[in-house]
Amino acid sequence: MQIKKIAALTAAAVMCMSTMAAQAAPFTAVTVSAETIADMPSKYQSAADWIWQNRVVRENSTGSQTRRWNSLFDQIIDGKGTLNYVVRWHSTKTITYEQRRKLETALDDCVNAWTDWLVGYEEWPYQHVDVNIVGWAVADKSLLLDLHPDEVVYTNTEQYVIQPGESSQIPTVMASAPSELSRFDHFTDENYQYPGGLDKRFDMYLWATQGFPEIGGCGGDWGQRLGDSYYLGLANGTATPHVQIHELGHGFGFTDFYGGEGASDGFPPGGFPVEGGGSIMMAGSSSVITDFDGWFMRYTWSKIKDEKGRFDLKNAQPSKPTTATAEFTDKITNISVQSGGYSTITFADNGTYRFPATGYFDSDSKNLAFYEAGDTVSIKFTYSTADSEIKNIESLQLIENVHNDSVYVSDARVEYSEATHQVRLTWSPVEGAEKYAVAVYFSGKWRIYAPSIPASTTSYTSPKNLAPNKSYKVAVAVKVNGEWNAAEAVKHPLTITIR
Repeated sequence: MQIKKIAALTAAAVMCMSTMAAQAAPFTAVTVSAETIADMPSKYQSAADWIWQNRVVRENSTGSQTRRWNSLFDQIIDGKGTLNYVVRWHSTKTITYEQRRKLETALDDCVNAWTDWLVGYEEWPYQHVDVNIVGWAVADKSLLLDLHPDEVVYTNTEQYVIQPGESSQIPTVMASAPSELSRFDHFTDENYQYPGGLDKRFDMYLWATQGFPEIGGCGGDWGQRLGDSYYLGLANGTATPHVQIHELGHGFGFTDFYGGEGASDGFPPGGFPVEGGGSIMMAGSSSVITDFDGWFMRYTWSKIKDEKGRFDLKNAQPSKPTTATAEFTDKITNISVQSGGYSTITFADNGTYRFPATGYFDSDSKNLAFYEAGDTVSIKFTYSTADSEIKNIESLQLIENVHNDSVYVSDARVEYSEATHQVRLTWSPVEGAEKYAVAVYFSGKWRIYAPSIPASTTSYTSPKNLAPNKSYKVAVAVKVNGEWNAAEAVKHPLTITIR
């Protein structure tokens, strides 16, 4: 890459710098399947049409008007269901082998957070996009700790000119990968052959830059550029992925929404038609891909997939089925819960899997985060064979609790009032209790209804006029030595039916 090209990309980075201030949830499952654009909820139509005409078409963000066929849609299709990165480590910090492997996994998660919306939709040929780091461009090879023989490293360097407004902490020496392997440099040549074959190419740079803001960055069809600390945090599970997902959105052709309602650089009249009125592409308004965002992903694919000469879907080589079902009873030997990303669980005889974890009282009843090493569970689930990510838990039951002597309310009793449709919970005092809390599993989540019951009170009476014949799971948690035993509480729920 020549200096003038570096300057152009840097200028673009300044222009699309965004502050992603929303508190982030990790990843959200695609809950609405669809086969065609006709399945799109009617409430989304007006906003989708406005964004398409007033932002995407006008700004040529998918490349349709100029045949700039290098969006992530193009890269994935041309890559036969793969997306290859070179990481430009524009930093003086070290990064371990484990962090490098975890970064690749995190990138796979972020890309598929978008493409999962296309599975089974309008000729999209892939169940899963395989994301690979195929090389590291670094000025000082020693920064890559515990380097493995199969890792490719590029150390060719050039001067980096710090642009006006950029931090002086950005190193002035930068490494690059060979141009002949770069899709960005050759995508306009339909007959170009990559040295060593298609697998040796790289589609984009992941540009980790020392001195870049913690939660701002830039993205496009050339790659994504964020701070080195952010990418280390993404690898460590301490940084939330929504910033990277936002920047990837630009690669699919989705615009920022910096302006006001109906403005030329703004959002659709009436706002985004989802609860909260946000979009992951509108900085600070959503930390997840909303249902509308997912549908606009589908909408965009529907608009561009039939452009003459653009996508060779007949030879796209759809990936093989990448899910399988597992069912077993086994002991958990290790579990690592990361609230800002994917967690891992290892079973004694059945290996290690990944899963998205949420808080105890912000989850469903099949959350593996409730459990700990030593517990024996009976479980049935569907998982991805590509990365061992648990997609859906069909059943989960505690067989043996490693902490049979754990402090929790074990004798909660229920009294019913048919006249007022109420329930009253009572329980025996727990030694050392500081407070109690009552949680109810309702509408797919554990929700706290009584968060601060004094230790001297060992009962709880529900509100009147609960729905007759409605059944609930209820758990009573206790706080001892300054800690809530929420995990133990939800392992031992009561099931009550309103009379």
